[in-house]
Amino acid sequence: MPKVVRKIDLYDKLLAKYKEIILLRNVSGQIQWDFEVMMPKKGAPQRAEELSLLSGLVHKRSTDPEIASLLNEIKQHKDYDKLSDIQKRNVLLFERSYDKLTRIPTVFAQELTKHSAVATPKWKEAKRKADYSIFQNELAKMVELKKQQAAYLNPDLDPYDVLLDNYERGFSVEIYDKIFQEAKAGLIPIIKACMDSPNQPDTSLIFRDCPIEIQKEVAHDLAKIVQYDLKGGRIDEAVHAFSTGYFDDVRITINYNPKDFRDSFTATMHECGHALYEQNYPAKYKYQPIGSSSSAAMHEGQARFIENVIGRSPEFWEFYLPRFKELTRGLFDDVKLKPFIHAINMVTPSKIRVHADPVTYSLHIILRYELEKELFADKLTISELPSFWNEKMKEYLDIDIENNSEGLLQDTHWAWGLMGYFPTYALGSYYNAQLQTQLSKDIPDWKEQMRIGKLSNILGWLNTNIRNKGNLYDPLDLIKNVTGKEFSAKYFIETTGEKYSKIYDF
Repeated sequence: MPKVVRKIDLYDKLLAKYKEIILLRNVSGQIQWDFEVMMPKKGAPQRAEELSLLSGLVHKRSTDPEIASLLNEIKQHKDYDKLSDIQKRNVLLFERSYDKLTRIPTVFAQELTKHSAVATPKWKEAKRKADYSIFQNELAKMVELKKQQAAYLNPDLDPYDVLLDNYERGFSVEIYDKIFQEAKAGLIPIIKACMDSPNQPDTSLIFRDCPIEIQKEVAHDLAKIVQYDLKGGRIDEAVHAFSTGYFDDVRITINYNPKDFRDSFTATMHECGHALYEQNYPAKYKYQPIGSSSSAAMHEGQARFIENVIGRSPEFWEFYLPRFKELTRGLFDDVKLKPFIHAINMVTPSKIRVHADPVTYSLHIILRYELEKELFADKLTISELPSFWNEKMKEYLDIDIENNSEGLLQDTHWAWGLMGYFPTYALGSYYNAQLQTQLSKDIPDWKEQMRIGKLSNILGWLNTNIRNKGNLYDPLDLIKNVTGKEFSAKYFIETTGEKYSKIYDF
């Protein structure tokens, strides 16, 4: 008599397939980390071949026809309804991923990965030399590849809508247009009020020479305070700060500016926020689809929560300033708390996105979103991108861009092929504001706790409500689950106006 395959056997076999995919992705991620941090300059062409090969292996494993068979057998099994909610969610997430990946030919996946490895060194050189022509052809090819990817995923939809949905499920140009219109309408008056206020910060309190070695000490101290576990992580230096990793090996990179410590401070807090998400999934979720973030924007939101809601708060600096003065060996001993907090939170238009304050930051993202939208609609050519960029910077922030290094070439995302990703940065901040509103209800004295350096309850709240949930919920469902309300960008306008009106006295 033939053996009857139990439901659990099918499910376990499906998860075993997923584990193999994750292990291969982790290997690829570590090689990518080395590419950005440790690899010698001559290694780029060879590394492109290595990453391309790994990408092909991952894609082949991820599109194995046996996965489709297992998914179908599980869903059609008479005992399917007996699966737990977690098991059903794993099946759904694996099915979503499989459906996307099987639309992408393996050869194309390899080509996309290989081109990213080729384009990234070109971008670095172009940025260093402020010469867009060095990167222009590689960018043009990447855009064509991303259009092709969108066509594979869904040939019936606008390509940019496909890419937006790929990073944040359910989002489109129509939705982002509405969100960003609301954000612009609310933020521009706040920016104007800050800029017109007679109460302006003393920037000499922050623009001081601060040796990189001291900044590295501060970075490690901050990591300890926000509970980034360095036994399962590390802090390194890269041209563009990023985080990467999975569960027990989650690494961050930051960069240092000896003339402005805030670069490394905000990068450390931001990347630690990413790392904390990865380090705080439940251990039982490891090697399961639910052992991942709810979405790209939720991940960015958690990073910006640590960076801005905590790291730029007056209450945090009331606790941290004495410690900061000690670590910086007298370089900031003369500063007083209130003026220093004002300087840390100064609102001033910046050429560089990663240097932007939380109030003007959204306009940097909206610029990039509008550029990508026009580019993928074929209303803008590759050669026109610098002038479009410069015109929008003048329109939105009244800033003149002097060279492409401080303009179009400042971010690595397009070299990596992350078209459609930028909007998630702003969306993450909007998620945060709604979460912050709920945090104030659940822990009314959370700001008072920060004044004495007690972050455990705040970090624990984020763990319980966001990180420990893994990918049990899609992002909009997760927001509603935590706050009891539908998502709205209005919370960001409200919390931003409340904070900065106090700082700038308007």
